[in-house]
Amino acid sequence: MKHFLRGILFIVSTGFSAFGQSGCTDPAANNYSASATVNDGSCTYNTTTQSVNVKGSIVANVTESSGLVFTNGVMWTHNDSGNPANIFKIDTTNGNVLQVVSITNYPNIDWEDITADSNFIYVGDCGNNNGTRTDLKILKISKSQLTSTLATINVTAQAISFSYSDQTSFASNSANNFDCESIVSIGNFIYLFTKDRGDFQTRVYKLSKTPGTYTVTPYTSYNVNGKITGADYNPQTNEVALIGYMSSSKNSFLWILNDYSGDMFFSGNKRRIEIGNSINDWQTEGITYGVAGELFLSCETSYTPATLYNTKKSSMTIAGINETIKVTSQVKVYPNPTSGHFEITSDQKILKIEIFTTDGKSIYKKKVDQFSFEMNAVDFTNSDGCYFIEVVTTLNSSFRKLIVKSE
Repeated sequence: MKHFLRGILFIVSTGFSAFGQSGCTDPAANNYSASATVNDGSCTYNTTTQSVNVKGSIVANVTESSGLVFTNGVMWTHNDSGNPANIFKIDTTNGNVLQVVSITNYPNIDWEDITADSNFIYVGDCGNNNGTRTDLKILKISKSQLTSTLATINVTAQAISFSYSDQTSFASNSANNFDCESIVSIGNFIYLFTKDRGDFQTRVYKLSKTPGTYTVTPYTSYNVNGKITGADYNPQTNEVALIGYMSSSKNSFLWILNDYSGDMFFSGNKRRIEIGNSINDWQTEGITYGVAGELFLSCETSYTPATLYNTKKSSMTIAGINETIKVTSQVKVYPNPTSGHFEITSDQKILKIEIFTTDGKSIYKKKVDQFSFEMNAVDFTNSDGCYFIEVVTTLNSSFRKLIVKSE
């Protein structure tokens, strides 16, 4: 009988061994193994850097596009803390606000992200910059309330309240690891990705969608080397996209996660794509999948107004419409804000300068063939005192920056 059992154990163990070899299964990776049939999460990739193009500025009522979600053919965004408790339906072709939806029974304490399933929209009131909050919640809004075509409507929400089991101190700490600015809806759960200000990692918590009060515990984490500020899930490809930035809202990046096991999002392929630079404050906050794997991105008002971007994820080539932020040359505009003269300098020769109002109207254009150029802001007249300056340098590298004319 013992010999029989040993035979059974031998067959089982060799059977599993032959079932698949672990390794990197992604042909796009540096360490792809043609013999590997089980992805062990070991794939490594060359550094990927992408420039980004703009779909449009979200200027009407939205100064801090802190989250994005595309659901039922409609895109929604919202402001950050201290603003009215509104979500905004926006036009994906230009960023224009189409409808304002006011949540009447909960304030916007610190709304940081938005996600959805087939029946509900979820708003993450879980921003926790200093780690002091004890009223964290996800607001659950029924889509049945969103059928009106009026420009402004009122709705109510249910609350999914939660606390972190691993947070033992609520003393104010700007380097805490209990800020959460990223949520995704998958199945019956909301997944929360933290913005760890202390160690630049992210931890994942799993929260029921049923309204109530919960204590959640992290079940996986990853060293993302940055601050995660937005997330979305693509059910067609079972892929998660994260967006974030480094210190001072610079060096923005994406993480693309796929071929993972269950909801262990970091067990498969983890590819980082750099989309920012170390020069400009570009506070990237929102991310969502559109049709056919298209990714939309948004930012808060920093060196640009709150802005909507898009990209085809399949190639990570940005497919914008009419504006460009491609910082491949060292272009500087100073002083900014300015009340009079300002100067534009570049390490590449400047070929063209163009000035736009914030609604996209060109008000000045000049061909240039030098490394620096002086301008006079007094010549510009716009009601909000804000303009975009576009600088085209050699090799057709272009740079766009918001300039402010002060009184």
